[in-house]
Amino acid sequence: MKLFIAGGVNNKIKKKYLEGIAEIGNYLVDNNHEIICVGAPFGAIGEMYNVFLERKARVDVIVPIPYAKSSKGMLANSMTVVDTLYMLQQLALKNSQATIVLPGGNGTLAELYMITDSTESNFDSDVVIVYNVNGFYDKVIEMNNFMLEAGTLEKRQYKYFTFCNTPTEVFAALEKWQKSKKFQKYLK
Repeated sequence: MKLFIAGGVNNKIKKKYLEGIAEIGNYLVDNNHEIICVGAPFGAIGEMYNVFLERKARVDVIVPIPYAKSSKGMLANSMTVVDTLYMLQQLALKNSQATIVLPGGNGTLAELYMITDSTESNFDSDVVIVYNVNGFYDKVIEMNNFMLEAGTLEKRQYKYFTFCNTPTEVFAALEKWQKSKKFQKYLK
């Protein structure tokens, strides 16, 4: 399966929000998964990218022009340059079956909500797994619950979010997705 990995590329992210990412990366490689990620080898994305690089697993990189300098020297099976982060997200979703969202900043939050909106529109990816390491996304969960209560987010939209607090929960969510009827369409 090919997964879109969304997340921050800031090299100042606190270590406690990077915990478990390498474990998830190793699980993905061990289970023959491939990833698509943004082109910058830092932060949460860098943690995942480095596992795939060290293990010689397939990584496709999409680089929005604003990140072009950060991607210099990155090794990847393919590297595609696009104009915007929005174009990255659309291309990544079109070429993946699931998304894992790692800790990140404003760009990652924008991706998270664009991805779930695209999923709601039946764009391509059908599951969005949010790695809530050390409570990183607790405030997003709180905000989503507030939006549900306020009537600005519908339950059918919220069902696309799968929040996982540990690598083991991420593995279980991926395995559940692979057993689903929706996933079976990718095998045909």
